[in-house]
Amino acid sequence: MNIQDYIDSGVLHDYVMDLLTDQERAGVESACARHPEIKEELVRMQESIRNFAEEAARNPAPVLQESIWNTLENINKEKSGDISAGPVINKYSDYQNWKRIVAPYMPKEITSERVTKVIRHSGGVTQVLIISTTDVEEEVHEHERESFIILEGECECYIGDEVIRLGPGGFVEIPLYVSHNVKILSPHVVAVLQHVAL
Repeated sequence: MNIQDYIDSGVLHDYVMDLLTDQERAGVESACARHPEIKEELVRMQESIRNFAEEAARNPAPVLQESIWNTLENINKEKSGDISAGPVINKYSDYQNWKRIVAPYMPKEITSERVTKVIRHSGGVTQVLIISTTDVEEEVHEHERESFIILEGECECYIGDEVIRLGPGGFVEIPLYVSHNVKILSPHVVAVLQHVAL
């Protein structure tokens, strides 16, 4: 074995970056056991990458750090299934958790074209369980942010010139001052609608 050719081949780099198969990793470890020069180069490379990572590491900006903690806290609130804990829907929401949260508000049968039930109205946040068999009319919001998550069924959301198809777990946030409406594609849609006051 030409040791320098082996070192120059890039296999040690791939080993350090965990890009090798189990068999290839075993080959590198065997080469290190037989050739101290290869082992020294591998250790040097590992230390170099560790030093680079430590030097390049940056703490997130305080606002980003706060956003991350708030998101994680909200995920835990959703998992608890307790609406009084104040979870808000967002792009990270799990619709299965929300199905459990709204289960006590679900009617036994759908008897009208649209059923609405307020499940939260506090702290500037209003959340409404909506069950609809008919399309949702065009509207524009200027003083509150609207978003919703689909729990059952399928629909198309028309936001300005954009069309977004949503099924269970689909989430959309409506921009301010943009006309939007929803077309129901299944026999009915169950969703949680959220308005957050500005």
